[in-house]
Amino acid sequence: MAKDKDRESILLAVKERVKQSEELQLTQMLVDAIGERRYRDLKDLISQIEQDRGWSEALKHFSKARTLPYILPIGAGPSKTLIEDLKYRETVFTILECNGLEPIPITTEEILSRLENEDSLIDASKSFHTECELLAVKQIESGDILFFDQTQSDCSISRDVVDLLEKTQHEEIANLSLEKHSDKINILPLWHSERGRQTLSQLGIKGTKIDPETYDIVISVIHHKIPITETKMKPITQPSNLLYRTLLVSTINHDIESMCSLASKYSYHPLKSILEESLDHYEKHSSSTNFRKVLTCVNAHIRVRTSDSILLLEELAHSKDTRIATTTITALGNFYNESAASALVDLLCETKSSEIVNTTIRAIKNVSKRCYETKYVVRNAIESTACTNTGRLKRLYKEIWKEKEQYYL
Repeated sequence: MAKDKDRESILLAVKERVKQSEELQLTQMLVDAIGERRYRDLKDLISQIEQDRGWSEALKHFSKARTLPYILPIGAGPSKTLIEDLKYRETVFTILECNGLEPIPITTEEILSRLENEDSLIDASKSFHTECELLAVKQIESGDILFFDQTQSDCSISRDVVDLLEKTQHEEIANLSLEKHSDKINILPLWHSERGRQTLSQLGIKGTKIDPETYDIVISVIHHKIPITETKMKPITQPSNLLYRTLLVSTINHDIESMCSLASKYSYHPLKSILEESLDHYEKHSSSTNFRKVLTCVNAHIRVRTSDSILLLEELAHSKDTRIATTTITALGNFYNESAASALVDLLCETKSSEIVNTTIRAIKNVSKRCYETKYVVRNAIESTACTNTGRLKRLYKEIWKEKEQYYL
């Protein structure tokens, strides 16, 4: 009798472990989709969990995803890492259709806890968007407007809030003045204005002091003359959201390690500038040390994984330096979307280098593991008369078509 009870206890324990393993695997799917910015797959997964188990279960797994690591590509730092702070936050805002409103002064954990009583993702998105805009209006009216971005193609900010934001941005620039010491201009106040931050970041400016020639370039982009004085600067408004305050400092200082730990989409421009500078040094002095710096910069783009990085890496993949070309081709193989697949297939179709061909095929195979559209991109290229590697493409198509679909693994 005692043996029967022991056996029953063991069986119950085994069933519980199996259930826990299944739950963990489900959460891990979400973790990987977030870490790799596979928003389409992530939405599909959340919708499926909601359909099968309800919104509360979907939210539970989405929240738990913050506590599990995902695998980084080889060479991109440690082998595993927790989802980066701002990548996770930006994902939350994307899923809830609140793009552009990320700097509101409440934590990501608070946001998710407020959605527990909603009935569905649709209801959660509607209620959260309303709350976001109320908080954003108060924040914008206080003068804290850094990183509110109404210029994104997928911006979710309402027209009224966009108008308020643009009005405040204009007033901010109009009331700005900068100090000059010796032959340098202090641009710290410009970094703390949204139009200034965007301009300085896009131009690849590093630090808080620039010369008059660089200042003229900045002004030509902003289209507004900012007076230069020798009087003391006015107090600067710091971002009330601490994550964005850290992001601003890392952007100003071109701190790759900090930008990688946050992995914000707003890191793209400084990371692009750092990579271009590293490439320039490498072209002038092709040492192993300089190449490692290039590799570090490329890995930073993989870590952050913005769609803009695909265009940059695609351009570098055509480099005459095979070492640079193969590095960036491999990097493109870690962007799991149709744009990366198209860039790689186009490169395969036009190259005559066997090393580039082999590297590109490996990269396409890797993309195909997470991007279903890769198969159709390859098939369409086979039908093109302009492709110089049709035979290799046909073999590749047969190979990836037979592979087990892993888009949610």
